[in-house]
Amino acid sequence: MVKREPVKYELDLNRTAVIVVDMQNLFCTPTREGYVRETENVVTKIDTLTSAARAVHVPIIFLRHVLRGDGSDSGSLRVNKPDIDETLKQGTWNVEIIPELTPVKGDIIVDKPFFGGFTGTDLDTILRGNGIDTVIISGTVTNVCCETTARQAVEKGYKVVFLSDGNASRDKEDVGWGSFSANVSHRLTLTTLASTFGCQVSPTDLVVKELYQINDMTVST
Repeated sequence: MVKREPVKYELDLNRTAVIVVDMQNLFCTPTREGYVRETENVVTKIDTLTSAARAVHVPIIFLRHVLRGDGSDSGSLRVNKPDIDETLKQGTWNVEIIPELTPVKGDIIVDKPFFGGFTGTDLDTILRGNGIDTVIISGTVTNVCCETTARQAVEKGYKVVFLSDGNASRDKEDVGWGSFSANVSHRLTLTTLASTFGCQVSPTDLVVKELYQINDMTVST
């Protein structure tokens, strides 16, 4: 099979936003039941990205998976996670963004009831209202909420830059068709997004470098 050239978009700082998916205490704290071990490898990457975004005035949107807690909005989520109304209950410590990535003034927080960032939220309204046509996606879990948000963004006409080393996956247990390691799940998502959904899949350092370079050129002109 012939290797294809990867997708590469030209970024416009005025039309780009960073989306950080579900970097919450529940998923990033080793003592919590929802812990995603690989998140420890992406916190620094995401911090580097958000710091760069703030420096060049690119908006940052933090997505949080949050439920009412009374069972009225959890629906099919309870099939695999019977206690999800409690673990993702609004107003609890579990759903807060981890201290290492605490949003600052000017950042936007969007709470979502399901996997995708566009489902049951005003994310699309926020992006279009700010003239955004490109989103840079990072967070957890790579092949669940991050991938779902990326696919939804593509379907809505956005260009997607998906960080190859700024999204964290987890091992998947065998439910009849074999188990998958976090690494395999992660790479499958990267390949699927790049080869089928037209996403740019790039390492954090490359994206951050480009943000600074574009800003420098803008300032010098």
